[in-house]
Amino acid sequence: MLKKLIYLLIIALIFIVVAGEKNLNSIKLSEEVAFLPKIEKVQAEPIGFSEKLAAGNPVTIVFLGDYVTSADSLPDGHPNHVSLLTKWLDEKYPEQITVINAGMNANTVSHMKERIASDVLTHAPDLVIISAGLNDALGDWKIPVEEYAKNYRLIVEEIIANGETEVLIRTPNPTTSFKDNLKMLPYMRASSKLASQDKVYLFDFYQVMSNDVHTKKIAQTDLIQNKLYPNTKGQAYLFGEFKNYLTTAFINQ
Repeated sequence: MLKKLIYLLIIALIFIVVAGEKNLNSIKLSEEVAFLPKIEKVQAEPIGFSEKLAAGNPVTIVFLGDYVTSADSLPDGHPNHVSLLTKWLDEKYPEQITVINAGMNANTVSHMKERIASDVLTHAPDLVIISAGLNDALGDWKIPVEEYAKNYRLIVEEIIANGETEVLIRTPNPTTSFKDNLKMLPYMRASSKLASQDKVYLFDFYQVMSNDVHTKKIAQTDLIQNKLYPNTKGQAYLFGEFKNYLTTAFINQ
């Protein structure tokens, strides 16, 4: 009987020791967990113009260009494509987008390069839309295409080196002169080549309008003033095609 009692006591003691170890491990584990930092889910900040726009963040667009971009590009006082795009963007994204028009009459890329800090970067833009080429190829300065390509590249590099800013290159319209359009082609190729860089996009309006003139039999003379620049109808046409590009290929990329 005594042996049996001793045996039961030994069994009970073993059980108490085992249970105590398990309890101790549980306490240690609880302490370790208590000292671990909490892991919080952090929502990634939107990067890039399209992401910021979709997230509802405020964004700034700067239009940099020549006479076609400038606010006084239509002598009749009608809104040009920048004004029309601004109105459309305001309606689509109320109080979210700030648009700066830094277009200037008679500008080449050489002129624009000198204005980057004062007219573009000072606004901390999320997107810069650049159009150049008509004055460089056909204006009074006749900038060689090599110089045009070099200065255009420097403009783009200075902008994207500024941080999260993206660049959208818009090629200019073709003219009503076949000879002038031939002169413009190397400049258009140089512009398009810049879009191979990261954070640089291309709206090839020159090609879009050329295709429409040939396939839809659009009369260029109905869209152009002074043989070079879009008139009121031409600016409205540019707005329509640009809006189509933005909604199908850029904003919703």
